[in-house]
Amino acid sequence: MGYYDANHDHAEESSSWAILKALYVVRHSCFGTWSRPRRRGGHELASVAAFACWSLFLGAVQSARSQNSVVVTVNGTVFDPSGAVLTSATLHLRGAAGEQTTNTDSRGHFSLSTQPGNYDLLVEAPGFRPYLRTNLTVSPGHPVPLKITLQIATVAEEVDVPSESGLGTDAGSNKSALVFSGQQLDTFSDDPAAMQQQLQALAGSSPDLPPQLYVDGFSNGTMPPKQSIREVHINQNPFSTQSDRFGLGRIEIFTKPGSSKLHGSLEVLYGNSTLNARNPYTGPQPPYNNDYLVASLNGPLGKKSSFYLSGERSDLSQNEIVNAVTLDANLNRMTVSQPVANEAVAQTYSVRLDHQLGTNDTLVGRYTFSNTTQPAAGVGLLVLPSQAYSNHSRTQTLQLTETHIFSPKLVLDSGLQYIRTRQRQDSVSNDPTLIVQGSFSSGGSPNQALHDNQDPLELQEYFTLDEGRHLVRAGVRYRLLREANLATAGYNGEFIFSSIDTYRNTLLDLQQGLSPSDIRAKGDGASQFTLNVGTPSASLITGDLGVYAEDEWKATHDLSLNYGLRLESQSGIPDHLDIGPRVGFGYAIKRKNAKQPVLVLRGGFGIFYKRFASGDLLTSVRENGVTEQVYIVNNPDFYPTIPAQSSFDAGTTPSVYRLSPRLHSPVQLQGMIMAEHTFGKFGSLAVSYYPRRQYHELESLNVNAPFSGTGVRPYGGTQNIYQFSSDGISRGHDVNINGNFHPAKWIDAFVFFSIDHDKTDVGGAQSFASNSYNVGADFGDYAGFSPRKFFCGVNVRPPGWDTWINLFFVARSHADFNITTGRDNNGDSIYNDRPAFATDLTRPSVVRTAFGNFDTDPLPSQTIIPMNYGRAPSFTYLMMSVHKDFHLGPRPAAGAGGKVEPRPYRLQFGLTADNLLNTNNPGPPVGVLTSPLFGKSISLNAPFTGNTAANRALTLRTAFFF
Repeated sequence: MGYYDANHDHAEESSSWAILKALYVVRHSCFGTWSRPRRRGGHELASVAAFACWSLFLGAVQSARSQNSVVVTVNGTVFDPSGAVLTSATLHLRGAAGEQTTNTDSRGHFSLSTQPGNYDLLVEAPGFRPYLRTNLTVSPGHPVPLKITLQIATVAEEVDVPSESGLGTDAGSNKSALVFSGQQLDTFSDDPAAMQQQLQALAGSSPDLPPQLYVDGFSNGTMPPKQSIREVHINQNPFSTQSDRFGLGRIEIFTKPGSSKLHGSLEVLYGNSTLNARNPYTGPQPPYNNDYLVASLNGPLGKKSSFYLSGERSDLSQNEIVNAVTLDANLNRMTVSQPVANEAVAQTYSVRLDHQLGTNDTLVGRYTFSNTTQPAAGVGLLVLPSQAYSNHSRTQTLQLTETHIFSPKLVLDSGLQYIRTRQRQDSVSNDPTLIVQGSFSSGGSPNQALHDNQDPLELQEYFTLDEGRHLVRAGVRYRLLREANLATAGYNGEFIFSSIDTYRNTLLDLQQGLSPSDIRAKGDGASQFTLNVGTPSASLITGDLGVYAEDEWKATHDLSLNYGLRLESQSGIPDHLDIGPRVGFGYAIKRKNAKQPVLVLRGGFGIFYKRFASGDLLTSVRENGVTEQVYIVNNPDFYPTIPAQSSFDAGTTPSVYRLSPRLHSPVQLQGMIMAEHTFGKFGSLAVSYYPRRQYHELESLNVNAPFSGTGVRPYGGTQNIYQFSSDGISRGHDVNINGNFHPAKWIDAFVFFSIDHDKTDVGGAQSFASNSYNVGADFGDYAGFSPRKFFCGVNVRPPGWDTWINLFFVARSHADFNITTGRDNNGDSIYNDRPAFATDLTRPSVVRTAFGNFDTDPLPSQTIIPMNYGRAPSFTYLMMSVHKDFHLGPRPAAGAGGKVEPRPYRLQFGLTADNLLNTNNPGPPVGVLTSPLFGKSISLNAPFTGNTAANRALTLRTAFFF
């Protein structure tokens, strides 16, 4: 591996100490942040408080400058050739006081505290030529600020720095983090959607917090093509106040800048139904194809600018699988198992420009255009083809970031992101929706038409001050969202039947000419009818603000402390201000006279908040009983016709959706303790424990539901008053084991194992409590969450073979699913009631199952079964890809030392197998007791591929690089 010598300006062999100590982790505090609710005056209060915190930190820094006069600081910033900062650099300082290793942080900065003397400084980053500065003199009282620019390695000499070395105590060096770059990215799928699912599975997070995706420091990003990704970080600096969420579950993607020479690539991926194993939950299928085309071009634009262009087009002509039970023309039960053709065409084009405005200013701009068309979405499982709808979305994203270096100590980063999203969805049928619980859904789609316009704007202003042993960060992020849409969901009406037997009997009753009262006397008829009327258009403007300040203090060579405060605010909800303090430490345990620690202990605690979704705010604006009226009729007597709206106005009060006046942003109390050990160049191992408690969890309640036993409603009448509330709680703790191993230069591997124990009594803002007067009755396991997970990735590059072998393996234990009666037992209009454990097996309401004997009409003396009582099957998945390179073109002349570089062009052929072992992973079973399919899985569990038509899927790949 060559390097760049700042003194001699030529390539040499890297010294053995650098190879042994190269480190892959990168400290990166996420640019993004979610903010907190508040009313007028809240943002000003947050700004004042943040300024006060900033002042206190500066005071602490100034008081610390006079301490430890024998300590000298080496600090600076690392850049790529375009002038953009590098967050992926590893620095090794070796000399009079031994050896130290650190990483650049999220602003490309580094700081090393050492003793006076002469040193060698080596800087390495994946995809860049190493930089070596020898005889660096470090004197007392004279900090050494450095500006280091790394040169991009050519395609023929791409450098992959070994991803492990010694342990550091700074917050961003935690070995529980996962960092993927260069050839390590080949471990993941070439399909961006599948790769995103793999990264989200690795990110984990708590079960009620889906992982956050950041692209080049901005939230709400979309997954770029793999060829344009420089690095992926997961769980970097978990307690940083720069982020609104705990680091576990944060995925940060950094795209590539342009290089100093013209380079490009063209990839073609092809999959066909003849190559794949069939879906075991359906019969023969019509042929289908999966095609991908990915291209990139990058290079210089003059001496101070560079560009990176990428484009991607996918055409997924695959099948959705319907598995349902319905009725034939003679009203006999009929099993429906059919594939439904479903083509999705997606295009994404992106351009990134990097420009050096001056010696101390760098501007980076990125524009992305995405377009997706799907003519028949929304079909599959119990949903019949009549409910299909067309879907078309178009998204444009503009990102601008500017870095100004006031001095080697003080850096200001400014950022702006604007996203323009236009989505159009239209149902193929306007017929009333028909839902037969646990059996099938037909008629028109309940979603009907949706024409949605979203315009989110994000502004960032981040400061970094390096004061020797103190690295102080502060900043503000503000996000503004305008959303306006036309939505006719529910305007076609919806009938619900509790079971297919009730539905069949009702049709027979109608054929016999029975009156509505006679049908109802027999126990037949629809259970509920819902109709939305009024003005379908609604809009809102909402914003959230996050202000933070933090200090990372290198207290001693073996102890680092980080502490800070974050203030958040969000408009539109009653909660005004959220205060989130964070603290953390890293302590190195060393043997006497040892240069490297045997163990690093880390710990921390922080308070984090969740944002209230804008879509839920829009629901409360729209369904307020004035803009739009929602009529709900229990036990309607008019199926299958829909009466005139005037009949509802006369006898039914519209249901409304509103925010609780006591709504509070969900708060998470998160702790961590961790132990890390390194095996030198062979890798590292980290064991961590994460306890957490969450309060004010969001759920929906019907606050005017009938009281049990009496049927009396607290607000009188028959109106349903749905309310977004924050009365839920959850708690859990995890034990995670992270390992990164490099037994040889040509092998990279990572393992991640997690044991989780999590319980909650809510399912999210739009999930209703089964008992609005006792939220705690739903306390239990999370639905669809596996308590034990194992991930493993292996990247093998046998020397001299020009062949790449990549494996990605996942094993997850059982997940849980909810068991419901299929009826609205308590009259709250929500079909999520659970049965009781049967005590009298002679009752006609008892259902005997493999999961137990349940009573669907519980008596007051019976015990309701716990939430998510059913157990779904476990999951095993293996993806393997094999790629073979062929080098083409004229052979370059021998370089320094007689070394001959590879030819300039590279042709690659490959094969990827999703679910290589063809493992049958059943999806979650049907949980409705009245369903003839109860307890059965009717689909594949295929989270890492969008292909629902196949079990094992093969993809052929051809790529050309220059």
